[in-house]
Amino acid sequence: MPDFPSLNGLRSFEATARLGSMTRAASELGVTQSAVSRALSLLQAELGFPLFLRTKPSIQLTSSGEAIFVELRHSFDRMRTLLARLRQDQNAYGLTINVLPTFALRFLIPRLPAFKAQHPDMQVDIVFGEQAIDFALDAVDVGIRYGNGDWPGVKTYRILDEELVIVCAPRLLEGRTAIDPGALRPEQLIRHTTRIEAWPEWFENLHLPTPTPAGLGFEHFFMVIEAAVVGIGFALLPRFLIRRELENGDLVIASPHILRREQGYFFMCSPLRRSEPKILAFRRWLQGELAALTAEGRPLEM
Repeated sequence: MPDFPSLNGLRSFEATARLGSMTRAASELGVTQSAVSRALSLLQAELGFPLFLRTKPSIQLTSSGEAIFVELRHSFDRMRTLLARLRQDQNAYGLTINVLPTFALRFLIPRLPAFKAQHPDMQVDIVFGEQAIDFALDAVDVGIRYGNGDWPGVKTYRILDEELVIVCAPRLLEGRTAIDPGALRPEQLIRHTTRIEAWPEWFENLHLPTPTPAGLGFEHFFMVIEAAVVGIGFALLPRFLIRRELENGDLVIASPHILRREQGYFFMCSPLRRSEPKILAFRRWLQGELAALTAEGRPLEM
C-alpha cells in the first residue's frame, strides 16, 4: 500500500460523499460516472478497507469513510480559502497594461522604474495593442489608446492632447530654417499607415491644396521616427514622442505650423473597476508624469 493514496481518488471520494451521488460528483469534476467509480474502487484498494456501505439507493459511508470525509472536507475547504486569497492577492498586486507600441517605447517604459519605486510589491506587465479592449474578456487591467474617447462600455480619461509637427533630418533643410509647405512633393511625405488622415488635415489647416502622400509607409510611429532620422523624407509626428531626437539634433522642426487634433490619448479601464487601488494609483501616477511633461514643454524653436 502506498504511503499516501492518489489525489484523484480522494477528490472523487470527497465529491461523492459531499454530494451523495457518483453521478453528481462526476458532473462537478467534469468526468464520467464510470471514471468516478473506477477512482473510488482504486482508492479503496489502496487503503485496504471499504469507504462505502453496500446500500441503495443512497450512499452510506462506513465509519472509516466518515472519518476520512470529515478530514478531507476541512482540508479541501482550507485549500479553497487559501487559493481564493492567493488569487485575490495576485489580482491586487498585479497590473497588466495594454498600450500603444510607440507610447510604450517612447514614454511609458523609460518612466516605469519610478512607478515601481512607489509600488515595489506590484507586478507590472506591459502588452502592446491597438485594437479595442473588452475588459470583461481580455486579461487586461488598463489600456492606453488614441482616439475620441468614445469606446462603448469603457471608462475613459483624456490624458494627453496631440500636437503634430513636421520634422526631418537636418540635411533635408539644405541650409534653410524652414521649408515652404506648398513646395513639398508627395513622394517626400512619409506615411503613417494607421493615421492616413493626418497629412490632409495638416495641409487643410494651412489652407493649401492637399497632395496625396506617396512616400514610404510605416505602421507604427517608432518606424516613422526612424525613417525621418535616416533622411527618407518629412514626417508628421507628435512632438512628445520625439523630444530626444529634437534635443540631440537627429531631427529638426521643418515648419512652425502645429496641427492640434481633436483626438487625443486616453487612459481606459472597466467602469466597474475604476476605483480599484492599483488602477487608481497607476492613473494618478500617469497623469502626474504627463502633466510634468507638458510643464517642461518649451516653445518651438526654428
